[in-house]
Amino acid sequence: MNSLDETLDEPFELTFNVRSSEAVTVTIPIDTLANLRAIAGKKDMSLEGLIKFYVGQGLRADLTQLRADQTLNAAQQVLAEHLKSGEAAARIVNEIRQRSITDTAG
Repeated sequence: MNSLDETLDEPFELTFNVRSSEAVTVTIPIDTLANLRAIAGKKDMSLEGLIKFYVGQGLRADLTQLRADQTLNAAQQVLAEHLKSGEAAARIVNEIRQRSITDTAG
C-alpha cells in the first residue's frame, strides 16, 4: 500500500466554525425576491444561503478595497516622510492608484 492509500484510509473529521449571528429584517422588492428565488433554485441553494453568499461576496470585495486604501495611505505617509514633500508623495500614490485601475480594467 502506498502513502496515498494510507492517507485515504485515515479517519476524516469535518469541523465547522460556528459564529454568533443576529437576525435582521430587510425589505426587498417583490420582483427582486422572485429573481433571487429563481437564481437560488438554479444554483440548488436556499434563498437565505444565496443572500448570505451575495452579502459575503460584496463584503469581501469592500474589505479588500478598504485594506488596499489603507495600505496606499500608509505608503503615502511613509513617502512624505522620506521625500520631505507631501505633495510628491500624493502624486506618486495617485499614479499608483491610476495604474492599478488601468491594469485591472484592461
